[in-house]
Amino acid sequence: MKKLFLIAALMCAVFCSSCSEGYDDSALRNDLNSLEARVAKLEEMCKQMNTNISSLQTIVNALKLNDYITNVSPVRKEGKIIGYTISFAHSDTITIYNGEDGANGIDGVNGKDGYVPQIGVMKDTDGVYYWTIDGEWLLDANGNKIKAVGEDGKNGADGKDGVNGEPGSDGENGKNGADGEDGKDGKDGITPQLKIEDDYWYVSYDNGSSWTKLGKATGADGADGSDGADGTDGEDGDNIFSSVTQDEEYVYFNLADGTIIILPKQDKENIQFEDLRVKMLCCTRGVDKNNDGEISYSEAAAITGLSTVFKGNTDIVAFTELKYFTGLTKIDDNAFRGCTNLWKITFPDNIKEIGEFAFYECNDLQIIDIPNGVTTIGLRAFSGCSKAKYVSLPHSVITLGDDCFQNVTGELTINCNIPDAIYSSIYWNGPFINSKFSSLTIGDEVNVIGKRSFNEVTSLTSLIMGDNVKNIGEYAFSGCTNLKSEIKIPQSVISMGRCVFGYCDSVTKASIECENIGKEAFAGCDSLSSVVLSESVKIISENAFSGCPTITTITLPSSITNIEKYAFNCKNLKIVYCKPTTPPTIDSHIFGYDATINTIYVPTESVDLYKSAINWSNHFDIIQGKEF
Repeated sequence: MKKLFLIAALMCAVFCSSCSEGYDDSALRNDLNSLEARVAKLEEMCKQMNTNISSLQTIVNALKLNDYITNVSPVRKEGKIIGYTISFAHSDTITIYNGEDGANGIDGVNGKDGYVPQIGVMKDTDGVYYWTIDGEWLLDANGNKIKAVGEDGKNGADGKDGVNGEPGSDGENGKNGADGEDGKDGKDGITPQLKIEDDYWYVSYDNGSSWTKLGKATGADGADGSDGADGTDGEDGDNIFSSVTQDEEYVYFNLADGTIIILPKQDKENIQFEDLRVKMLCCTRGVDKNNDGEISYSEAAAITGLSTVFKGNTDIVAFTELKYFTGLTKIDDNAFRGCTNLWKITFPDNIKEIGEFAFYECNDLQIIDIPNGVTTIGLRAFSGCSKAKYVSLPHSVITLGDDCFQNVTGELTINCNIPDAIYSSIYWNGPFINSKFSSLTIGDEVNVIGKRSFNEVTSLTSLIMGDNVKNIGEYAFSGCTNLKSEIKIPQSVISMGRCVFGYCDSVTKASIECENIGKEAFAGCDSLSSVVLSESVKIISENAFSGCPTITTITLPSSITNIEKYAFNCKNLKIVYCKPTTPPTIDSHIFGYDATINTIYVPTESVDLYKSAINWSNHFDIIQGKEF
């Protein structure tokens, strides 16, 4: 009813404003919908502020009791952190909201900014925290400051013994004194409450028995048609908490009024879990050996296998504390299989092996950072991690199982030698088959890129290859049809297999520094128009650039000694610059049947040598001298 009243009041302002410009039903409906949404936003903010007031009181009380924090877990809405759940060793668990973006105010006239009360606490000279509002002490009806936490009760005084009677034959002992009164219970701290009624904020400090009117909750309309004020922005929190931050030892509650309350984090014995559901599973499935409801560092370190503790659990979202399970040398087969909401994990440094299907279909896993020391990654270990944005493989890895990164997306960084993919007559089973990653960086520690390693990874658009690669296996990048970045083959390469970049249709430029360009190395690269060969290139193998229709000019460095058949079977190749003073050994069909060479330029002093050399003489008429 209160909500309807507020909407009705603001609706009148909207309607009256629109009358002066003529009736527009659609505009009015839009204004009303926007207005109702804003009212709902204010009411939600009020609800969250009351939650935060109660939470703030718990924090102050925890400070008084020397309590400590055991866990800080983010609260997310549509992927954005909007608050935190705080767990204490002894106090109740609380939730703090940082607030969301406020909605814009409705069009008003000389609109005044809507007001939001700023609730906080402040320590007075007596060492006690009292409530504040808008930076001033919150006072009760008698003008007294209102304490944020209650007082401790005092023990009652002991009763005094009665006085003994005077000695004598008939004297009687005096009666016992009356019992002392029980100590009085400490008073509870007052918890202020907020509400929005009749378009205004109200505060109560007597549990709702009475309410004090504060400022207007929404911008007011004026009379000359200027815009109303924007709604309160949630980016500033909710005028109670501006932020919650933490380091290794403390959590800092930063209040909107500038006050900072600092509480210590968990003691040094037990692990603080980011995701309490992970802690619960550890406690209920054998990790909590002393059954105290906590997982100590020593308990975690004693675990040598995870088996199926987490398999198929769709609730857990983060397990950064796995790094404390230092007794693990292997992530078991199927260990996290089907944990579809797991988005973050940190591995122990002592892991040597990641088992088969270990993270199979962990759809939300975003970062796969394998620690140095891992030697084996099993069959389909990370297959189906479709949202992975970053994958890093260290130089220690020597075995990659079939399909271990199948359907992985994002960016891939590799610092290990890549084993050959297995070939069968039915299909190729490689570690990255059907992967969807777009960027690949091959680190300087890599010497070997195995055959068919990245064959037909059609999502790959960018490739950076380290300077120490020595061997590139056949078909390593063949069929990467969307690879657009310049291909750079370093001088370190001494062996290049067949068709390593064949049919990479989008590659436009290749820079080659190695001695020997392999067979069909760039065959069928439809967009390759620029080929830069360094002075270290000696051999261009059979069909190396065959079927590259956009190559029109090629320059052969002075280091070239041998060119095999069909090396430049490019139908639009017109001009060849050949720098060696001694004619290289060539096959009679180096230009194939399609090329229509117009001119071959050779060193001026070597023209006669070329015209008389075996197979060069076939091009006698088009050989011309040039000063290089």
